[in-house]
Amino acid sequence: MMYNIGMDYTNKDFLERRPQRLCLMCGRCCRMAVASIPHSELLKKTEEGDESSKEFLEIFEPYATIEEALKADEATVKNIPDWENRTFYHCRFIRDDNLCSRYETRYEVCRIFPSSPWAVIPPNCGFRGWMFNEVEAHKRKIRKLKEESVYYNAKLKTNIPNKEKQLYKKLIDKISERVKLYEKYGSQYW
Repeated sequence: MMYNIGMDYTNKDFLERRPQRLCLMCGRCCRMAVASIPHSELLKKTEEGDESSKEFLEIFEPYATIEEALKADEATVKNIPDWENRTFYHCRFIRDDNLCSRYETRYEVCRIFPSSPWAVIPPNCGFRGWMFNEVEAHKRKIRKLKEESVYYNAKLKTNIPNKEKQLYKKLIDKISERVKLYEKYGSQYW
């Protein structure tokens, strides 16, 4: 699973709707984790007092080599973008039965995973289908906004009062801001 370190990446609505019953309790997300930033940067942020980096390293320890990570779970490793250049980690607290030995006192990063429909999850994760539907719903909303933007841009080319033009320009700007929020997920191609 991919952890976004030092970022506010949670979506409260998503977390409230997330059907926890879909978790298969396979432990793959605990046995194979990767941070959104390089290990060296993670260590630096920890030294600087970044709490999420500190918590991550208290929970997860790195595999010694990429080969060791591949041996532990090749499918999950290769599911991560740019996997050849990443450091992979495993949880210190997962038991052989895939349960957490400190479940009641686990950190937030564990309690909220997956925290968004964009989270990178292991293949065959119980959340995969539900998260796919969530992503598609976001894509539909973005496409609809883009269609509105095309309409407003067309209206700007007509003979309308300046006040109306200003309104359409503001709407286009707001739509552009919203679409830009999803650029890291590929909104420019939807």
